[in-house]
Amino acid sequence: MKEVRWTETAKQTLQETSDFILELWDSRIKEEFLDQLEYRIEQLQRNPELGLAFENTLFRKLIVHKTVSLFYVNNLEYIKILVIWDNRSDPDELLEKLTDANKR
Repeated sequence: MKEVRWTETAKQTLQETSDFILELWDSRIKEEFLDQLEYRIEQLQRNPELGLAFENTLFRKLIVHKTVSLFYVNNLEYIKILVIWDNRSDPDELLEKLTDANKR
């Protein structure tokens, strides 16, 4: 299975998403989300091309839940997770956040 590396932006956006879920619902729902995220990442490790190409960029998008997506880059040696994104957020911020995360 391919190695996964998290950017600082991905860690931060995961924390923000987890906190939001906990605030809105409860710890059980948060744990279900984290389990689903882990499952999707394991799928990516076995099939790094699973996510769809995002707007003619090198970024790929994998839906974790109907409201949350994981954005990543499939490098030769590893998968680089860039952002955990709430699909209801301002889409104009997304490309900038992805580009910035990929530079680090």
